[in-house]
Amino acid sequence: MPYCRECGYEYVVGATVCPDCRTTLVAGEPIRCESCDELIEEEATFCPHCGVLLGWSAEGSMDIRCETHKEDEATGRCVVCGKTVCVSCAVTKQGRMFCSNDEHVKMAFDWVAICSTSTQYEAEMIKANLESAGIPATVFSQSDRMYFTTVGDLAVTEVMVPKDEAEEAARYLAATEKKQPERHIHV
Repeated sequence: MPYCRECGYEYVVGATVCPDCRTTLVAGEPIRCESCDELIEEEATFCPHCGVLLGWSAEGSMDIRCETHKEDEATGRCVVCGKTVCVSCAVTKQGRMFCSNDEHVKMAFDWVAICSTSTQYEAEMIKANLESAGIPATVFSQSDRMYFTTVGDLAVTEVMVPKDEAEEAARYLAATEKKQPERHIHV
């Protein structure tokens, strides 16, 4: 049965585009994280929503190590910066995994991702445009830093703004969306 990778809704056979997201539907069943139940990409090693190392990855042949404690196996990755973490250095808050950088926890709860791209340079341009409009912004990449993967959820680069600026930022980006339709603006 076809489903939408953006919103997870399933559609009848024959449907090709999600009417809500305008995203091309894919065949099969939506894949969800075992830990947080959010939608994930089939190729994902870590859940981009909670940071947990996905079960099928742990059972596979990949040897994923903690970036701080190279002798220890990774149990997840920071949902803000993508740094792999082990049991001894992971910080878990409200079901999400972070590295030991306290700023990342604060960023995750006081800031929101306003849009995502697959390239760092595009995210930097969006950040500069937001800042020129007086909206504070920052860029965080969740690209897989250990394996240099540039596809799927392992290549997500997000532009983040303070929560209280999110609506203004979304309006600003929506006004420029016609010029760059490939970026995904979060609401």
